[in-house]
Amino acid sequence: MKKIISVVQVMVLLTMASCAQLTGPYYLEQEKYDQGIAVLGEQLKENPEDASSAYYVGRYYLALEKQKQAQPYLQRAVKLDPENADYHFWLGVDYWALKDFKKERVAYGRALTLDPKHISANLYLGHSYLDKGKWAEALVQYDKVIKLDKYNPEALYNRADALKHLGQSSEEITAWKKFLKYYPDGILAMRATENLNLHGDFTYRNFILGKRNVTLKTMKFKTGSARLDVASKKSLHVLAAMLESNKKLSFHIVAYKKGDAALANKRAKSVRDYIMGGHPRLDSKRMELSWFGSDERIKRGGKTFSIDDSVQFITAVQ
Repeated sequence: MKKIISVVQVMVLLTMASCAQLTGPYYLEQEKYDQGIAVLGEQLKENPEDASSAYYVGRYYLALEKQKQAQPYLQRAVKLDPENADYHFWLGVDYWALKDFKKERVAYGRALTLDPKHISANLYLGHSYLDKGKWAEALVQYDKVIKLDKYNPEALYNRADALKHLGQSSEEITAWKKFLKYYPDGILAMRATENLNLHGDFTYRNFILGKRNVTLKTMKFKTGSARLDVASKKSLHVLAAMLESNKKLSFHIVAYKKGDAALANKRAKSVRDYIMGGHPRLDSKRMELSWFGSDERIKRGGKTFSIDDSVQFITAVQ
């Protein structure tokens, strides 16, 4: 005899599923993972066919770094709703956390079969290829992500890294600059700059100022003058903010101009004057000037590079 489900029972089941879809994201966003497990775990007991509840319980366990406990819930969500690309993707993340990389890639592949434009699945599949040293395959995935999300920081950074390992130097340099254009701060910016500098490209440079490492765009001036280029001024705003927040910070502004020490002197003054112009309360003595009518020599990766025209910032010893 077939079991007959009443209209009321159907409405209850739909309401419970809807409830999981509403409350599930809340516990994630508020980082109340244990509470979410208790609430939606109980709901799952009442409605074992609720894929959404199973999915969110799995997500909560993942957030708690309890990957083994997460797996059966995510597998259950996939089984109950096999057409949901997100469920396959997060099951893939769980496989990654458990170092089951073969199943990880399979899960991402299934997510992409359902939704070829799934950004996270494309991105993480790229990461998986990168980890395996499959640089060309990783590059393909990151290109797909950037077509869908042109400012995605992980795709931009790792795309450049893949090009590096493929030995495509020209494309690699362009890729590092593109990443730094959008993300000039933080540890990844510093690493991108280091990679760029290894090619003798010093469009961006890392400096240690006080106790901070900071990435700055190289100072540029109008040809034959001490007039700062607009793009350079953004870096000086960063320096000004550092001086304002750290009253003990002081540094040397060192300008180089091969064959023209006088112009180097004017450029060092121009840099300090610009910082002072927007922050007149700063003590100019915190920015000592030095200038040279020679090139600057920079050592990177066992090579020495010569720059005819540059500005360097060096923390003053207290």
